[in-house]
Amino acid sequence: MQTQVSQELLKIISYARDEAMRTGDYAISTDHLLLGILRHADNDACASLKALGVDLAELKTTVEGSLFRPSGIAYSEADKLSFSRSAQNTLNLCIIEATMSGADKIFSTHLMLAIAGSSGSVGLGYLKSMGIDHSSLSAYMKQNGLLAAKSVDAQESAAATQPMSILRIISSPDKIVS
Repeated sequence: MQTQVSQELLKIISYARDEAMRTGDYAISTDHLLLGILRHADNDACASLKALGVDLAELKTTVEGSLFRPSGIAYSEADKLSFSRSAQNTLNLCIIEATMSGADKIFSTHLMLAIAGSSGSVGLGYLKSMGIDHSSLSAYMKQNGLLAAKSVDAQESAAATQPMSILRIISSPDKIVS
């Protein structure tokens, strides 16, 4: 069985690509994935972080402060972006998180848990300084039913695109549409 990516996660990954371009980085990093979650904002991952006491604006400012380069990347150069090794590993961890929760699609909560289970990102350092790690985040999400398999919502069922696997996303980030 192949775990598919939800429309929510496709949007977040598209935002992560935009964030990499905005911050002037040709490599989409784990921190760019976190910025994508924060930019999407209306998702269970952000709701979980807020409920655990994270100031999302401060988290965004902290992560951005470590990423900005002197200039952004033009949209004409978007095809030159790729995922960093750490971001590839994080996206692969999404599959494991979704599988462990019994979901057939990967959502923002699975990505947030994958980020919390990764290493070396500024965002993760910030969360750890707040006392939030994979274990505490997972416990909160399980307790509040945020990891259970979700039914497809109306927006997702109305989407005309074919389901996309996470491996296709990693191998072709330029094909991600918003």
